[in-house]
Amino acid sequence: MTELFVLEGEAATWKQALAITAGKLLEEGCVCGDFYDCCVERELQYPTGLTDACPIAIPHTSSDHVKKQAICALRLKEPVAFRQIDDDEAEMHAKFVLNLALVNDSEHIDIMMNLMRFIKNRNVIDEMESATLPEFEKLLKNNILNKE
Repeated sequence: MTELFVLEGEAATWKQALAITAGKLLEEGCVCGDFYDCCVERELQYPTGLTDACPIAIPHTSSDHVKKQAICALRLKEPVAFRQIDDDEAEMHAKFVLNLALVNDSEHIDIMMNLMRFIKNRNVIDEMESATLPEFEKLLKNNILNKE
C-alpha cells in the first residue's frame, strides 16, 4: 500500500520544492538519507516537469533509496520552474510536485497511468488548486492510488 502525504508550502526553486517533499518522506521513514540527493541527480538528467498547461512535476529516483512506498504531494503557493519532461531545454512552472518514493515497479506504472488519465482534463488542475488540503488529498487518493 502506498502512503500519501499532502503538503502546502512555498519554495523559490525546484530544489527547495524537492527538499520539502523529500524531507517529509525522510521524516516519515519512507526513504533513505540520500533520497533527496538522488532525486536532484535524476532530475538534472531526466527532467520531470509536465507543461505550463499541466503544472505538475513528478520527481523520483530508483527504488534502492526507498524503504516503504509513499508519495509526497506538495501544492505550492507560487509555481517554481522545472525543466520539461519532453524538452529539457524548456522550462515549465510547477504548481504541484508529486515526489514518488516507490519500490514496486508495477505499481509505479499504475500510478503514472492513473495520474496521466486524471490530469488529461484541465478542470482537474483547477480542482486541485481550489480544493482544501483534505479535498486535495482525497482527489489524489481516489484518482491516483486506486482508492487505497
